Amino acid sequence: MQTINEQLALERLARKHERHLTFLRHSPREHRAIPFAEDAPRHEVRDAIIGGAVFAAFVGLLMTAPWWLA
Repeated sequence: MQTINEQLALERLARKHERHLTFLRHSPREHRAIPFAEDAPRHEVRDAIIGGAVFAAFVGLLMTAPWWLA
């Protein structure tokens, strides 16, 4: 158990060095297996490449389609 003076000293120290302090993320036990959004893998480039390929295939299909389809 900490005394009031020790607690105040720790609070002063924390305020003095607040930019350098990092804390672990606290989550309920049932949420610990869920990844945080910033930890999830980002697939933006992969999705853009796949979308571009599908679009190019669609345009190619329309260009090679018979005149009555286009």
